[in-house]
Formats: sequence, C-alpha cells, structure tokens
Amino acid sequence: DVWGVTRRSGVAQSDYDLVLDDSLEPERYANIVGQNRIGTIINALAAGVDPRERDIGLLVRVNSVFPALLAAAVASAGAANFIQIGSSAEYAPLQGKGHIPEEAPLTQDKLYGGTKAAGSVLLRTVAAEVGLRACVLRLFNIYGPGEKAHRLFPSLLGRLSRGERVPLSAGSQVRDFLYVDDACLAIARMIRALPEGLPVAGVYNLASGRAVSVREFALAIADAMGADRQLLAFGELAMRPDDLPYIVADTRRLDDLIGPAASSTIAMAVKSTLEQSGGAG
Repeated sequence: DVWGVTRRSGVAQSDYDLVLDDSLEPERYANIVGQNRIGTIINALAAGVDPRERDIGLLVRVNSVFPALLAAAVASAGAANFIQIGSSAEYAPLQGKGHIPEEAPLTQDKLYGGTKAAGSVLLRTVAAEVGLRACVLRLFNIYGPGEKAHRLFPSLLGRLSRGERVPLSAGSQVRDFLYVDDACLAIARMIRALPEGLPVAGVYNLASGRAVSVREFALAIADAMGADRQLLAFGELAMRPDDLPYIVADTRRLDDLIGPAASSTIAMAVKSTLEQSGGAG
C-alpha cells in the first residue's frame, strides 16, 4: 500500500491513502508507519524553495533537523528504508563547465542550500546509527505540472498559449532540466532497489545529465506549442546576480544503479502538461 502525507488540501489522489498534516513532530508520522507497516519513507518536505521564504529558524528545523528526527522515529516504528529528496542547491558553485559529481563541495554561504546540505549529512549519520537504509536524491531543474506560475516552464506555457510576449533574460544560463514524471519514475525505481539489497546507501544526483541553455529550452517549448518564436523576448530581463552560468549534474552513479532518469523530450513534456491542465491559457 502507498500512503501520502501532504500539507495542502485538494491534492490529486489516485490509488493511495492520503493524510493531511503539517506537523513537524516525527512521532505523528511514526504512528502511521507502525500502524500500517510501511517499509519505505520518502521525505520531500522543504522550506525556502521560494527565495522570499527566509525564516532562518524554519529552514533549519525543516531542512536540517526534521529529516534526521523523522528517520529515527520511523526506524523505531519498523521502517527499513528512507529516501531524502535533496537539491542541487546543496552544492557549492563549480568553476567552469564541469558536470557536478556527488562528491563536489557543499555550499556554506547560501541559506537554503546550506540547510538542505546539513540535513543530508545529518540524516545519513542518524540512519547509520539506527540501522536505517537511507539515500539522498539531489534533484536539479525539475519542471512540469504543479510548478508555481512564476517559474520558467509554466510562465512560458501560459503566455505562449495566449499569444503574449515572454520577457526573458539572454538565456545563456545552462541547466539540467528533467521532466517531473521522469523524476517520479526514477524515485519509484529507487524504492524498488532499496529492499532488493543493492548498494544504494549514499547520495545520488537525480537529473538528466544533459546541458541545455535556458534559450534552447524556451525555443523548444515554443516549437512544441507551434508558437511564434518572436514572442520570446530574450534579453529583455537582466540576469539575476545569483544566476549561475552552468549547473549540470554528473548522473553516472544513478544511471549505473537504476538506469538513466530522462526519457521524455521537451515536446513530450509540453504535450503531457497541456493535456493534464486542459491548456495553459
């Protein structure tokens, strides 16, 4: 059986049990684990994804402390496996255009990335102490249904579907884009790998491993929608000071374990998203 815990009402539900809860008390979730004999936990809770959310106490509690306390609590309730959803923001910026390996230095001067990185380290320490099989999946640029409207992918779909101009930066930033459905399927494969006894404890980059510029990404979306490329107003927005030029993952460790995560083209992702939303306009 699959159980989900969410802080938001109205979340789409299919063939799983859904619990509405926003508590940071691990024992509450341990009770669910014990009562339902749940073997594998996925923790995707995070604070500070929105750059405007900068409550230091909240980010430390949610990102750094909660994963470790949750791991200890669910282990005592009978869980055997734990998957922590991490972030590429945990890494310190790399010089040049190298793909980021899991052994890359962690950031020490960014609040969101630093608290997430601390959480990954503390989780693995506690998991080893309590005998819980744990791994961290660091996600890079995940896109698709469910994103907030101000983000790049939904803003492109929305404006282009209405025939509106889309103000953009020059688009020279290179990113590692992965469609959300592909990310979810990769997580599902990791869930199956954990109980099979494979050597999966540790950290893995969950990404496509492909370098794609923001400009290329936007053009591919416009082409998939049959929209006029002239609507893409490249250079109209200034680059953000913290906008790094190159963030691409080295995915060989994950690829060797469960196979490549990326299977959807940008055109496939656009088609699927529009079908799920009934059109972005």
